[in-house]
Formats: sequence, C-alpha cells, structure tokens
Amino acid sequence: MSSSWSPTVKVELAPSRYPRWLQWLAGLSVAPVVWLVAWPWWAKSLLLLAIVLLLRGWRLPVIGMMELRESMLTVSTHKVQVLERPGRVIRLGPWLAMQTPKGWLHLFEDQAPPEQLQPIYQWLWVNRVR
Repeated sequence: MSSSWSPTVKVELAPSRYPRWLQWLAGLSVAPVVWLVAWPWWAKSLLLLAIVLLLRGWRLPVIGMMELRESMLTVSTHKVQVLERPGRVIRLGPWLAMQTPKGWLHLFEDQAPPEQLQPIYQWLWVNRVR
C-alpha cells in the first residue's frame, strides 16, 4: 500500500547517447599520449589498435528501468536489483551515478524527462548515506 509519502513511480528509460560519446572521448584522450611514447611506429599502431578494440567492447552500465514502490527502488539493467537504501550517489549536472551492491550504475539526462525522475531523485536524497 502506498501513501503520499511513498509514491509509486515507474520510469522506462530510453537509450542514451552519452556512453558512445564517452567511448570516443576516452579514445581521443589516450591516442596523443600513446603516439608520443618513444616506441617504433608499428608498436604504437598495434597499441592504438588494441585500445580501439577494447573500447568497442566496453559498455557503461546504464539503467534501463527504475521503479520506486513502498520505499524500495527497483533498478534494472541486464540484472534487476532492489534497493532499500542507496549506496553512494553522485549527481553532477546531467549525469547520475549510483553505487549498488553489484557495481556502479549510470543515468543520463536524455533517458527521461526530469519531471518523471524527480520523485526518484528525492528518494535518493532523503535516503542517502551520510
């Protein structure tokens, strides 16, 4: 049973463009450093190719669905987790990172309108670990 103090909110989140952007940023930031290393050109090229292949396989764990019900937050990525209290939460501008027992999860501003996420943000703020 939910009251006005424990709203029931279910938010289906859209895919975000930011994880792909972060992959490009990581690759572009490491490429000049690798190229300035005093190695032969063929070794630098092999290292850059390995970095590109590793970055293509890297996936940032982005939240796909969130449901707040009866003071419990259900978070779904490729695994479903139920949280009674959030771990550490970092919110900087359009980005939110939340620590769960199974690792860090990320939420970006282009996944849902802020009005839908506001009750979840409030729950995270009220139940934060001090």
